[in-house]
Amino acid sequence: MRMTYMRRWVLTNVLGFILSIYAIRFVGPRGNGLSSTGLAFGLILGGMQASALRQRLPQLKVWHWIVATGLGIYVGAALSALANLLQAITSQSLLVIALRFFLPSVDSMPSALMWIIVLVGHGISIGISVGIAQVLVLRQHTSDWRLWWLMGVFGYALGGAIASYGIWFGAELVSDIFGDSMVLVIRGVCFGAVSGVIYGSITAIALKSLRPQQQL
Repeated sequence: MRMTYMRRWVLTNVLGFILSIYAIRFVGPRGNGLSSTGLAFGLILGGMQASALRQRLPQLKVWHWIVATGLGIYVGAALSALANLLQAITSQSLLVIALRFFLPSVDSMPSALMWIIVLVGHGISIGISVGIAQVLVLRQHTSDWRLWWLMGVFGYALGGAIASYGIWFGAELVSDIFGDSMVLVIRGVCFGAVSGVIYGSITAIALKSLRPQQQL
């Protein structure tokens, strides 16, 4: 069966997430975590996405998308790390503090649900940052960029939260079955696959509406 463009887009993101995660493991010892994350995701995920996007937007420059993706990931991860630092100091999550204005009973929520909230907050920070950086590139080639930003934020928040939560709480089971030496390998594959499928599927909704500027 011939693979459609949307299926190729999802597969591109799955491979991009997986390879980026393993690249971080390789580059990590040679630099700090944030710069390694931005570099790996920018070059690999950003580069693979750009190659696929050029089928829709032929004038898109690959290096523009690589820089936007890498910088967005770096800034988003830095903001998330700052939020984690403040949480460690104050014992309070910024997202939980914000939710108290709307849900006074938030403190009585189960710990598992609180973990999901924290993970969603991490994904939102990265999604917003990456989305802004990518939109600055997209606006040069199409006016249909608003839905892309919205779906990107949603994709990072949902994909990252589900993948992180599943891998975190499934680590003990994986360790019992395959041993500690395989935990990191399986974590990377599973996290990349789940994140890539969810993010790729959600952003595919916006991808359908992208049209080159000259065709509008």
